[in-house]
Amino acid sequence: MNKTGSPLILRIPDPFDGSARMRLEHMGLIDSDSVFIDGAMDIFAGIFTGLFFDDLCDFFESSDDLHTIFEAFTALYKKGDYHSMYLLMSIQYDYMRKPLPDPVWWLAGDSAAVKGFMTLFIKRLNRLMASGGFTGQGVDKP
Repeated sequence: MNKTGSPLILRIPDPFDGSARMRLEHMGLIDSDSVFIDGAMDIFAGIFTGLFFDDLCDFFESSDDLHTIFEAFTALYKKGDYHSMYLLMSIQYDYMRKPLPDPVWWLAGDSAAVKGFMTLFIKRLNRLMASGGFTGQGVDKP
């Protein structure tokens, strides 16, 4: 109850409440015209994808599991199904019992941001998979 005796109503923001673009602007990913800031999304996607890859490598014992996940992302990318790619990424976090990082969560409210991010994500994931840095016991150490 507040001071007037009315019940408190807590607002729980989410990417679909209309605030996603503003939040992406606050993060420096888009400008006030909702245009991606040069290089910002590349850096953001690179950092996130590296962390995602390492989390998968640490979680799964078999490289077959990692390849299955990668093939699913690739198939969705070839179809241009960026929202399903985003959902698949979210499901992987759920499976690993980890929260989806907040900056990635806020992308969900903007279709252009999802498409741009997932395009960079799959390209970076492809490079990481091609590097052969997975042994089934986490990321290989140099």
